[in-house]
Amino acid sequence: MNIELGVLHDGSVMLVSDRPLPDILCRVEYYREQRLFMLVYHNTSHGEELMHYEIPKQIVPSVETSPSIMIYSLFPDHEPIGYKVPLVQVGEMF
Repeated sequence: MNIELGVLHDGSVMLVSDRPLPDILCRVEYYREQRLFMLVYHNTSHGEELMHYEIPKQIVPSVETSPSIMIYSLFPDHEPIGYKVPLVQVGEMF
């Protein structure tokens, strides 16, 4: 599965997955010091998933000021789904 991060024209942040995620996300946590995302699923049996992808420096300001993040998942034989979840900031602001 590939997940891409982007910033839309209005400044909001979006994660796009080329395949369905294991479950609906209930929130995304952003760890400021490491510049990493943790995906937290609604169903606790799926646990949490740390994205091993450091957020590019040019996107950091948008991520650190956004209260939510748009999740967009593509499906092979179905319309894509999109929804917003809280973007929880973890760690001190620099």
